[in-house]
Amino acid sequence: MAISNRLPAWWLCLIMAGVLAAAATGCGKPALVGLVPDYPVVRKKWYSLVTEFVEVDSLTPTFRWQPLDIALVAPLPPIEYARVDHVNYEIRIWRTVTKSTGKLVYVQDRLAATEHRITRSLSPGTRYYWSVRAHFEVNGRHRMTEWALAGYLLRSETVPNESCLRFKTPSEEGANNRATPE
Repeated sequence: MAISNRLPAWWLCLIMAGVLAAAATGCGKPALVGLVPDYPVVRKKWYSLVTEFVEVDSLTPTFRWQPLDIALVAPLPPIEYARVDHVNYEIRIWRTVTKSTGKLVYVQDRLAATEHRITRSLSPGTRYYWSVRAHFEVNGRHRMTEWALAGYLLRSETVPNESCLRFKTPSEEGANNRATPE
C-alpha cells in the first residue's frame, strides 16, 4: 500500500515541504564556512537563503568567534606530526552599498584573541557585512582559512558578497539608550 493511500493529500504536502525546507536550510540553521561567529549572532528565517542583519549593542561592538581548530590525524611512524604555529586572526567590516557589495570601512589583522572591539565608531542605523579568517603556519609555511560566510554560500565570490556575516548598528537614539550607567 502506498503512503499516499494512508495519509490525506495535505499531510503528504506538509511532509514534503518540511523535507525540502530542511534539506535547503539545514533544519533552519544557516550553513557556515570558515570560523564560527559567536557575536553578532548569525540568524536567518527558515525560508531565506541569506542571513539577517542582526542589530548589535553599540556603535563600537565587540566581535567574537570560535578559535581555529585544526584536528591533526596521528600519522604512522616514521612520519612526524605537522606543527601548527603563529595563529592569528584578521577581521574586516564593510558598509553595505548594494545588496551584495560593500565599502571597506575597517580592517584589523594579527589579532591574537578570538574577540575584537572595534576602535572607532560605526555609523548609526547602518547595515554592514563582516568576516573573519585565521592566519597560521603549518611546518613553517603560511596558510589561512577561508573568510567566514553564512547562509547561501558564495565561496567562489570575492568578499564582500551576500554570504558575508551581517549586522546593523543601532540608531543614534538606540545607541544612547544602551550607554553604560555611571
